[in-house]
Amino acid sequence: MKNIAYILVIGFCFFGFSSVAQDTTKKQSVEIVSAFRPVLKNAVKLNFTATPPAPDGTIPSLTYNIPIQNLFFNLQPVAIKPLSLQIDSAGQAHNSNYIKAGYGNYNTPLVDAGFTIGDGKKTNVTLLANFLSQKGPLRVQQMRNTNFAGHFNTLVNKVEVYGKAGYQQQTYYLYGPDPAFVSTKDDSLKKAYQTINIRAGLRNAFVNRFGLAYNPDLNINVFNDGRSAETNAVLDIPVDVRFGNSFGILLQANADLTTFKPAGGTSYSNNLYFLNAAALLKTSLIYLKAGIKPTWQNGKVKVLPDILLDYHLAEKKIIITAGWVAHIQKNTYQYLVSQNPWINQPLSQFNTRITEAYGGFKGTLANSFNYRVQGGFIEYLNLALFSNHVKPSVFQVLQESKLQAFHGQGELGFVLQDKFNASAKLDFYNFINQQTEALPWHITPVQLTAALRWQPTKKIMVKSDLYAWKGAVYKKDIAGNADRLTSVFDLNAGLEFKVHDNISVWAQFNNLFNRTYQRWNNYQVVGFNFLAGIRLTFDQKQN
Repeated sequence: MKNIAYILVIGFCFFGFSSVAQDTTKKQSVEIVSAFRPVLKNAVKLNFTATPPAPDGTIPSLTYNIPIQNLFFNLQPVAIKPLSLQIDSAGQAHNSNYIKAGYGNYNTPLVDAGFTIGDGKKTNVTLLANFLSQKGPLRVQQMRNTNFAGHFNTLVNKVEVYGKAGYQQQTYYLYGPDPAFVSTKDDSLKKAYQTINIRAGLRNAFVNRFGLAYNPDLNINVFNDGRSAETNAVLDIPVDVRFGNSFGILLQANADLTTFKPAGGTSYSNNLYFLNAAALLKTSLIYLKAGIKPTWQNGKVKVLPDILLDYHLAEKKIIITAGWVAHIQKNTYQYLVSQNPWINQPLSQFNTRITEAYGGFKGTLANSFNYRVQGGFIEYLNLALFSNHVKPSVFQVLQESKLQAFHGQGELGFVLQDKFNASAKLDFYNFINQQTEALPWHITPVQLTAALRWQPTKKIMVKSDLYAWKGAVYKKDIAGNADRLTSVFDLNAGLEFKVHDNISVWAQFNNLFNRTYQRWNNYQVVGFNFLAGIRLTFDQKQN
């Protein structure tokens, strides 16, 4: 048994050596046999669920650059006229032409027309014509107004060049009761005024990279009444320089030249020059204009203030405003006739210096409601007053050396898109000091004006105007006795209905309460009067 065991041990050892020596060129390796196979696990698809952000209770601080809204309503009744198109290269424009004609009681014909020619981009020409006359129940209680005008503007290298040429003829009669004119022919009571107007200027349509804006303007008026002649020429050169969004400088030079030759008198000149230099500051809270205005008047120099401050309290809802301003009003023959057409021809001229210091507040609420309330002190030096105490039908121009008053003003406005617009303005004066005359003759102490425009549908337009004031005091006789005119409440209404795209019918009703009041002593207005007519429009699109 031992021999057999030895033989097996020797055999296994030999087998092991022989296996190693079989092939030495092959690399040694280990083979692993297994049933496991590696497989990637399926990726899990992510499902995104929108989650609203957490509410943020902090109030952001936002700054808006919104222009200051000053309310200065022009509530005087004017005829509807087409304005020259503003240069706008953003889109196509079209010509807007119209003819309006009507007739009313008191022999009142009305013709109003406007025609615009141009491409609407660079060049536009507007032609306007207007005629209105009326004859009241009193002797020679009549007036006639004829007006022609042509406007031109074009764009040349980003500079707008504009001009105007016009002619106006106004005819009035001295119909105030006067025993001296009982047997006088009607033509001798006529006062006819003619005005030729030429105006030209240029302005940069876009503020250049230096922040410079300019607008030189020349305005010439030749005025006469058939006996005397007056020429007024005004050259105005304003330059506005902006430094960023907050700072700026205003420089302005103005020359106002007048030559007047009265009938049977010697011609004379009335010249006025001024320079205006002001610094401007505009931020989200403050608008400040601080300047001076040296003024030369017929060889005499005065330095006038030009200061304005607006302080915003509640994001344009409440704006504290204050100012100290002054200017000189030239009492030219043309200006005096625009105030009172029944004046005597002046033999000389004087100018009025007006200085006002005021304070108040204004603002805008709910983007539709505007308001303004202010009060202050106003002073007039060499103020023109009117009195017919010598001749009942003719007014003399009196010179008041100094008149001082407390002046209050309130304005309200409401705008609802382009469908509804209402506004009102109240002015009142409390005169406290006067040097030359006993009272401020024919100056209205309290005046209220209001206007309403309502378009309930695209085819209907309703409008109304209100004029109310407290009667002014007037001088009754040479002895200096005074009296006061009655107060006035004049309500007007109008309606326009579009029966076709190019045809509208309209009606205007004036002095609804039929009150023959007097704005000027002895010159009563006509009572209730109305006009009605048709309006044709011709819109021609440009290619």
